[in-house]
Formats: sequence, structure tokens, C-alpha cells
Amino acid sequence: MTELKKRDVERLMAEYDQDPVRALTTALQVALDQPELEWTGLVKAAGFSCARRIRLQAQETAALDELLVQLNEARVILPER
Repeated sequence: MTELKKRDVERLMAEYDQDPVRALTTALQVALDQPELEWTGLVKAAGFSCARRIRLQAQETAALDELLVQLNEARVILPER
């Protein structure tokens, strides 16, 4: 895994309102070192809980917002407890 750089987070924040899934996809590609994967593959590769994967795949606004906050604050994908 790779920590997002300031420019990665700035891009994520700038693009999120226009297209949240696309913005998160770009950030996850960097964070997971998987530039070839798309949304579904990235959500699976991130190691999220089943419930969180389902919510993200359904593109629930709250789930997308939670991931945005996580990537903005931690800049990495954190293991789930």
C-alpha cells in the first residue's frame, strides 16, 4: 500500500463532488498500488468488511463519504477491526 500524497488528496477533494466514484477510484488505485483495477476490483482488494463492500458497491452516499474522510485524514486504507 502507498500513502496518498498531498496532491492526491487535493485531487480527490476537488473531483469528489462532480463524480465521487471516479474520484475515489483514482485515489484507491494509488493507495492500493493497483492502477489497472476499476471500482469493483479496488473495493474487493481494499479488504473492507463484507457490509462495507456492499454499501460501497451500491454507491451509498454515506459509505462513499466515509471512505473520502478516511482517505483524506489517514491517506491510507486502514485495516478494519
